Amino acid sequence: MHSSFYRYFKYNLYHHPTIVASFILAIGGPAFFAVGYPIRRELGYKYPVDEPRSYPMPGGPRTKTIGYDD
Repeated sequence: MHSSFYRYFKYNLYHHPTIVASFILAIGGPAFFAVGYPIRRELGYKYPVDEPRSYPMPGGPRTKTIGYDD
């Protein structure tokens, strides 16, 4: 059984390389989520700090602008 699968795989790899590459990438994507993130965590990767979601409001009253009359 394994030899027939191997021959079929070799045949498709030679005659249809893009389809074989697509299958390899399709299997590798979900495998990255299962393996890649834990490995990154073990190697010490830290997530970046979140950007501020709003601008801090000033504490006191606004000063009146002088000299820029419209």
